[in-house]
Amino acid sequence: MKLYFPDNIFSRLIKEALPENLSREISFVPSAMAAGKIAGDSNSAGLIPTIDLIRHKDLFISKRFGITFEGSLCNSYIYFNTHEKNISELFISGDVSSMEVILAKILFEEVYESEVEIKISTDISKLSDKNFMLIGDENFDYKNYSSGISFAEEIEDAFSIPYVNFVFASSSDNLIRELNKQLENIGAVIYDKIESGDFGSGLPAESKKNIADNFSSFIFDLTEQDVEAINQLLQLPYLKGIVDDITEVKFV
Repeated sequence: MKLYFPDNIFSRLIKEALPENLSREISFVPSAMAAGKIAGDSNSAGLIPTIDLIRHKDLFISKRFGITFEGSLCNSYIYFNTHEKNISELFISGDVSSMEVILAKILFEEVYESEVEIKISTDISKLSDKNFMLIGDENFDYKNYSSGISFAEEIEDAFSIPYVNFVFASSSDNLIRELNKQLENIGAVIYDKIESGDFGSGLPAESKKNIADNFSSFIFDLTEQDVEAINQLLQLPYLKGIVDDITEVKFV
């Protein structure tokens, strides 16, 4: 089984907790590419942004494991650097996928009553006087990281659902069943790594402490609430007229 993971601190923690026979099969790819890789290879599985299921409706999804954020710790942060009453532009940088682009547009319309124009930027150094969202590990290296607002908290506050950022997916339901078995007991290993400080090589000490202090926000073992949140997150683009159909999720 080939595995495709986004390259961030949270997916790397999962990799390090997996049995060696699975860990060595992991390839790290940009988040936006993961679903396409999996859809094109029947002998593969991996972590994909939840909203990518809109374009890949045939994929099977684990209802037991994924990456959910419920609080201040997250993979995406919003940085407000202007004092505009009505925000017209939001720049997005980092490991960008449809997840952030679509949900940011919906969030700003819902919470800030702003129809923002989303602009992708590849150079964070040019965004110091802009309102922007940063996705991935760059947040934890960013000098103004402490001023960031957790995208997960914003989603949770706006829609009363946890932010299920990534789901385990495959074009084969049997591979998802196999993966569910392999992932069964690694949650404790992940949390042990956090408690021992054995993670995040290369991250600033302050960021590592913040991740460890707020790691209860990270959910690996999905609950029924998380499963329902997946359905609700996928309904939002339909309710806002972004897509024409509600995505029916194929849970395993």
